[in-house]
Amino acid sequence: MADGRWSSWAERGAAGLLAAVALFGGAGPAAGASPYGAGWAAAHADAANSDYAPVEGARDLTLAWSRKLGGMINLGATTDAAGRVYVTNSGEGCHLHVLAARTGETLWCSDKLDRLAVSSSPLLDDQGRVFIADGRAMHAFSADGVHLWETPIQGIPLSAQFTPGGRLIFITHVGYVHVLDRGTGKAAMPTLALIPGATFDPSQGARACMRGLPECPSANTPAIDLRRGRIYLTFWAPGAPVSGIRAMQIVEEGDVDLRPLWTNDTLPGGSASSPDLSPDGDRLYLTDNEGSLHALDAATGKPIWSYPIGHESGGSPSSSPDGVVMPSGGGRGVLMAIKDEGAKARLLWRNEAQVNRGVPTQAKGGLAYAVIDAGERANDLLVVDTLTGRELDRERLPGQPLFTVGTTLGPDGMVYVPTIRGDLHAYRPAAGRAP
Repeated sequence: MADGRWSSWAERGAAGLLAAVALFGGAGPAAGASPYGAGWAAAHADAANSDYAPVEGARDLTLAWSRKLGGMINLGATTDAAGRVYVTNSGEGCHLHVLAARTGETLWCSDKLDRLAVSSSPLLDDQGRVFIADGRAMHAFSADGVHLWETPIQGIPLSAQFTPGGRLIFITHVGYVHVLDRGTGKAAMPTLALIPGATFDPSQGARACMRGLPECPSANTPAIDLRRGRIYLTFWAPGAPVSGIRAMQIVEEGDVDLRPLWTNDTLPGGSASSPDLSPDGDRLYLTDNEGSLHALDAATGKPIWSYPIGHESGGSPSSSPDGVVMPSGGGRGVLMAIKDEGAKARLLWRNEAQVNRGVPTQAKGGLAYAVIDAGERANDLLVVDTLTGRELDRERLPGQPLFTVGTTLGPDGMVYVPTIRGDLHAYRPAAGRAP
């Protein structure tokens, strides 16, 4: 990966960076003050997009239940500590479903969202509220399904996040950045237009977002550094030859503001990868569409290392606190694990016989849950040792799912696997082998 092309956009942000550092003093919110709900509260687990759960995962699983929700599911489910699973789909009727974690029974669903709600995972806050956008507005629901508010938007955010101060923040796929009060839905700052005047026709959908192409300038979920107050987002600027990633400082003292920090426009072919922030907040992991995984310095955007994974990744990487990074599948990509060793990356293992059909999720204890091709449109869910690649368990996904779109680990060790064909499968720890 070549050095980023540092634009005047970054230069203009230098003064903003100094002011923001003074405001925050290098510190984040008080301990325990995270606005995120307990559990897998966001599209990629958390503010960092880690696709990692700090729970003891089960080494042996068994199918608990399956639900055919209809239409398409595009992103992974979210979960809360009260035993609920949240998922969106594009089928007829409801486009937001809330299910009982243990049985798959519908607790409530909402038909107030249009089919483009499938572009996002429901975001859950510490008060049990649910935030989800469709093709016309951002919506909020109470834990029991009451529609609290909606705020009109232009475009579709591919999942929202929270700021360190507890506000809702998201970027629509055509480049509008919103910061809203999560209690009322009112704007906390004027909408920031990364592409002034951009419009969107909801009837056209947003298929380009599945690969992060120029027609979908902001194709992924932003990562948030809750301690330092930064937001990281992928963005393909109009007319640019390649896509890139940007960083902004979130200022919440006094008037809310977003101040540019840096820009790195060096992601050839675009990116379908939400930036994944390391646990210490010092580096970002993401992939491009020409077959490489990259680590960037989160403070400057400068490249640290690149590693050729050999395929176009169809989703975000998973990273663990011990520096194991697992790229998502896509095309004929195989299952692998890479170790971040600081200045370089090292391949831990790569299994050519395991074609990766989803987004691997890592858990405490050196485990990962990944979906591989089982032939004839079938998929298997694997439990693997992240350090060695050793297969610990293999379970068949019912039907012919083609590929999966996210793997969620619940706080009780349940594993949820949605498929592009609109099914959600739940696996529980096998009897006598619970974590």
